[in-house]
Amino acid sequence: MKLSNWMDLLPAEEMARLIRQEEEPPLDAIWAKAQRRAERVKKAEKQHAKRWKRGLLIAAAVCVAAAGTALAAAIFRWNQPLVEQYNPPETIREELIQTGKDLNYRVEHDGVAVTFQQVIGDENEIKVLCQVESVDGRGWQGGFRTKEFFLDGTATDWQVCQGGFWEQAGDATQGNRQNGKALQNYTFSIQPQESIDERVVTIRLSDFFYSSFLDLYNADIDEQTATPDIANTWEVSFRVDYDLLLKTERYHPNLSITAGDDWTLSEIAVSPLTVRVVLTPQYKDARFLLNDEGRSSEEGAYIPIILYFNDGTVRILETTPGGGKSQELTYLGKNYWAIDTSQIRAMAVGTITKADGSDVYEPKENPEDYTIYYYFE
Repeated sequence: MKLSNWMDLLPAEEMARLIRQEEEPPLDAIWAKAQRRAERVKKAEKQHAKRWKRGLLIAAAVCVAAAGTALAAAIFRWNQPLVEQYNPPETIREELIQTGKDLNYRVEHDGVAVTFQQVIGDENEIKVLCQVESVDGRGWQGGFRTKEFFLDGTATDWQVCQGGFWEQAGDATQGNRQNGKALQNYTFSIQPQESIDERVVTIRLSDFFYSSFLDLYNADIDEQTATPDIANTWEVSFRVDYDLLLKTERYHPNLSITAGDDWTLSEIAVSPLTVRVVLTPQYKDARFLLNDEGRSSEEGAYIPIILYFNDGTVRILETTPGGGKSQELTYLGKNYWAIDTSQIRAMAVGTITKADGSDVYEPKENPEDYTIYYYFE
């Protein structure tokens, strides 16, 4: 049975409160809400009635059959289009299919529909795949001004959970091909700094603009104070279950490194989707200056995670420096892929520079040529 088909029947705050009190889905409240919705369905147009009746029947079936069923009784998996998009190696394809949460929950307001499709990820990063559609076919270049997420109905502390990043989904190597179209794909990313297993996550999108924020700026309109075309809220809630997301392998090298001042390579967390590298200072207020080649960002240098594979291939991961507790400096590999982690022989973190002035980045041949490196063998 799908949790996502009835989760919307109660606000996230009320759902979380009732679950904490009763430790079971609040069936009476959900059933009452479903009955009220049924009355509205009877008055709707035939086309809309078909769509809502299907959701209502599923919700009613859950209310009748879910007695004694825990909230986490949801369907978790990667669907076939997602597997095809990331094209994982055959050795882990079956593993991926058994993970991920299938939401398929659509929210529509004033001609704009958001379909929260799936939750994929691991303990490093959780992503919600979304489609945003202009139902009347009208293209748009703007988006949601306000993008929020909550844990158990309350705002999150950055030391517990960072993120709320709203970014284009899919292959963006050829530029943004979606801009101006009626249907566009996005992901909403959440980066836990500590476990949020069994926590209820709510994602709330609001303040939709058809015009791009650059157009507003050029028209001397402040997008932070402008009245949006559509001010309604698009929202979904779901429960996080680490057991049903991809397994994250953790390594604790505790290797001392020198990068500006003394730091310790304290943890590496790897899954088929992400790599997180945690560096911890050996004393308070230690500075971190990783620039082992003396090149600056103006010269095309940046700090990625470099993975070395058993077959001799190398993969460069773009990173976003993260935060955390105890002045940790975290590098989280960006851009989703799907790899067989058993084939990684080594990892490095260091400065990469452009080769021959082009946009192709040339990694060093050996991991130990970098300041920070680790062999998994």
